[in-house]
Order: sequence, then C-alpha cells, then structure tokens
Amino acid sequence: MAASAAADKVYFHVTPPVKAIPCLTPFGMKLQTYLRMADIPYEPVYGRSMGPKGKIPWIEYNGEAMGDSGLIMEFLNREKGVDLNRTLSDADKAVSRAFTKMVEENTYWGLTQYRWIDNYDKLQELFEVPWIAMIFLRHAKGNVKQKLMAHGIGRHSREQIEGIMEKDLKAISTFLGTKPYLMGDEPTEVDAAVFGQLSEIVWTAPGSYLHRIVTVDCPNLQAYCSRIKDRYWSDWDQLTGNTNH
Repeated sequence: MAASAAADKVYFHVTPPVKAIPCLTPFGMKLQTYLRMADIPYEPVYGRSMGPKGKIPWIEYNGEAMGDSGLIMEFLNREKGVDLNRTLSDADKAVSRAFTKMVEENTYWGLTQYRWIDNYDKLQELFEVPWIAMIFLRHAKGNVKQKLMAHGIGRHSREQIEGIMEKDLKAISTFLGTKPYLMGDEPTEVDAAVFGQLSEIVWTAPGSYLHRIVTVDCPNLQAYCSRIKDRYWSDWDQLTGNTNH
C-alpha cells in the first residue's frame, strides 16, 4: 500500500513509462486518460505489482485497493461526482458501451497476439528491460498464449486475426467520421477506452499491419489519437523522456 496515504487521494498503480508510450498496458492508458478527462488528481505508483484482481493497473483510495479499469471509473464517478457521459442520450450510451466492449473484449486480444506472439522478439526493446528479464517474459508468453486460446482468437490463423482487427478498426473509423471525438464535439468515457487501445497501436507498433490500418487506411484514427494526446497528455514527452520532440 502507498506510504502515508492521504485521504481521498487516488494512488494509481501502473507500469512505468517507456520511450514509446507513457504506459504499455492499454487499460493503464485508458484509466489515466479518464482521470485527466475528469480532472481527478492522482499519484502514479510505478511498478509491476498486481492489484486485488491479479491485474494492473489498479488504484488505492482511502486505504482500499480496487481493480478493473471500468469498475474503478464507475466508483470514481460516484465518489467524485463525475459524469463524462452527461450529454449523451440513452441510445448514445448504448453505442458507447458497445464500442468499449468491442475494443476491450476483442480488439485488445488482437493487439496482444501481435505484441506477445507475433513480435515476441521485440518485447525486450519495447519493455526496456535487461536480457535476463526475457526469462520471465518467456513464462509470461506461455500464459498469454493460453489466454488467447481460451478467448478464442488464438485459435485463428494470422490472416484471420488480421481480418478481424481490420474490421474492428474500420468500424471505429467509420463511426468516428469527421467528428473530433467518437460521440461528438466533446470527449466521453468511450474515448478513454478507445484511445487506450489505439494509442498502443499508434505509438508502439510501427511497421505493423495494425499501424498501417490506423495511419494509412484510416488516417482519422491517427488524427483522433493525436487530438487526445495533445489535449490531455501535455507531459507525454516528459514522461517518455523524448524531450527533444
């Protein structure tokens, strides 16, 4: 637990930034972006310790540890009186939930397949860990492979997975169109979720088929990510150490 935790303060447990991106987990990017959108102050606690649900990110709040980015957001909405979806109709909220679940229950796994299975040899450089850590990453790769099989996406061929991912990403692109944010002129919770996934593609997967889709085939997705980054991540270069940009 965070030392001498202050009352009503959010302690955000997350993996440390790397050169490519402030956080290598899409759900960490999602939750931090939400905290910034909602103007909720938080203190990052960098490390790789797992939360109460055996995953990262997680938070501590008034001595209580909580996991799951979606449930954390629901809790903080109630606790802090936040409602980023206040302007949305019930139908818009339904669409937002559908897109959130698509990217987190499907698109995420395609990204996981790309990162952990198809490009495992690039993990050491991406994670910025010493070679000895690859022993642990090899073990993690086995666990990831089991999870991909259990989900179902790991049972498909590479071509089939790429086709699934292309349909997901083009669905987001089509719905976004020329709007600044998914649901209109101002960001809502779904933007935190979608940015969480897309940011990993834009900034950690150069040269991949995923990167081609979001930059060449669907340039509005790249512009969308840059828009959110510019609005909410003014410290991006500071966090990633890219102070020359």
